[in-house]
Amino acid sequence: MQAISLFVLIAAIAIGFVKKINVGIVSLALGFVLTILTGMSVKVLVAGFPTKLFLTLLGTMYFFALLQDNKTLELLSQKIVGIFRTKPFLMPIVIYVVSYVMSAAGPGAISVQSVMVIFAVSLAVQMHANPILLAVMAILGAVGGTASPIALTGIIVTDLTASLQVPGIAVPVFYGVTAANLFIAIVFYFALGGYRIRMDASLAAPENTAFTKEQKICLIGLLALVIMVVLFRMDVGFVSFFLAFILMLLGAADKKRPVKLVPWNVLILICGISVLMGVIKKAGGIKLLADFLASMMTEGTAAGLIAATAGFMSWFSSANGVVFPTLIPTLPEIIAKVGGNVRLVDMLIGVVAAATVAGISPLSTGGSLIMATMAQAREISAEESSKLFLKLFLLSFCAVALVVVFALIGGTQLISY
Repeated sequence: MQAISLFVLIAAIAIGFVKKINVGIVSLALGFVLTILTGMSVKVLVAGFPTKLFLTLLGTMYFFALLQDNKTLELLSQKIVGIFRTKPFLMPIVIYVVSYVMSAAGPGAISVQSVMVIFAVSLAVQMHANPILLAVMAILGAVGGTASPIALTGIIVTDLTASLQVPGIAVPVFYGVTAANLFIAIVFYFALGGYRIRMDASLAAPENTAFTKEQKICLIGLLALVIMVVLFRMDVGFVSFFLAFILMLLGAADKKRPVKLVPWNVLILICGISVLMGVIKKAGGIKLLADFLASMMTEGTAAGLIAATAGFMSWFSSANGVVFPTLIPTLPEIIAKVGGNVRLVDMLIGVVAAATVAGISPLSTGGSLIMATMAQAREISAEESSKLFLKLFLLSFCAVALVVVFALIGGTQLISY
C-alpha cells in the first residue's frame, strides 16, 4: 500500500498534465479511490484539507485583487521599476536581500514571503521580466533568514537542540544555512537569467502619474498589512480579510469585480493535491521513501542524505511543525550508527537548509503563493497551471539537490563549532 500510494501521486500529476484536467480535481478523485483501496475513512480526506493554507492564500489573493483592480499595485510597481531602470539586473538581488533581512529580524519566512512574493511578481510583470526568478529570490531570502536565532525556525532549532545538550549550536547552524541558501540563490540568479534582465524601452522613463485618493487609501492599507504581519506577526490571511473589508467600507475598492480576479483554479489545484498527500502520508508512502534515503547513509554522505530526507519530507509536510521535530531528535542516534567523524552541526545545517528551501514547491506556502499570484497577474489555463506546478516543483527539487551538493562537497564543514 505504501508503494501504491506513491504510484497514485505520480498518476494524478500525469493524468492532469496529459488530459489537461486540473490536477487538484484529479487528486481529489484518486484520493477517494486510495481511501477505498486502503480501507481508510473518507474523514482522512477531509482532515487533509489545508484549511490554514487555503485561508492564507484566499485572504492575501483577495486583498491584492482589490489593489490590482483599481491599478494601485500596477502604479506602485511602475514607480519602483523606475528606480532601477538603469540597472534592472539588480532587482532580484535587492528582493533577496530585503526578504532575508526582514525574515532574520524576527517575523520568519511565512510572514515575509506572503508580502514579498506578491511584490516580486508584480514588479516582474511591469519589468517584462521572468516572474518566477523574482518570486523565487523572495522565497529564498525569506527562508534563508528564518534560521536566525530570533526568527521562528531558529527558535525551534534552539528548543529542539536544547534537549540534545548542545547549547549555542543555533548560531553556527544559522551561518551554515545562510551560506547554503546564498549558494542556491547565486545559482538560480544565473540559471534563471537574472544578469540578462533588460528594461523594456517603454519603461525606460520614470512614471509620473499621481496616485488617486482611492489608491492612496489602498497604499495605507498595504502599509498596514506589512506592519501587522511583519512587525506584529499577525496571521496574514485574516489580516488581509480585515483590511479588504476596511478598504471596501471606505469606498476605496470595488465590492464585486475583485472576486473574479482570485485564481480559483490554482486554489483548487493546491488544496486537491494537499488532500491526496494526506492520504498518501497516512498510507505510509512518505515514510517508505524517507526510510530508503536514510538507509544509504555513510560517513561521507550522511549530511547530504539527511538533507535529501529533510527536503523530501518538507515537500509533503510542514518544516517547522513536522520535519524538524521528527528528524532533529534522531540525529545523535543516526550519527552513532554511522560512526566516524560525522558532526551534529553538519547534519543540522543539512536538515534546516533543505527543509526550508523546499518551500519553493507549489505544495508549500511559498510555491503556492507564486502560483496564485502569477495566475492573478494574468489569466492562465488549466494546462498552464499544471506546467507552472511542475516547473516550481522542479525548481524546489533543484534547490534541495543543491543543498545536498553543498553538504557533500564540504560546505557545511566550513562552519566551526
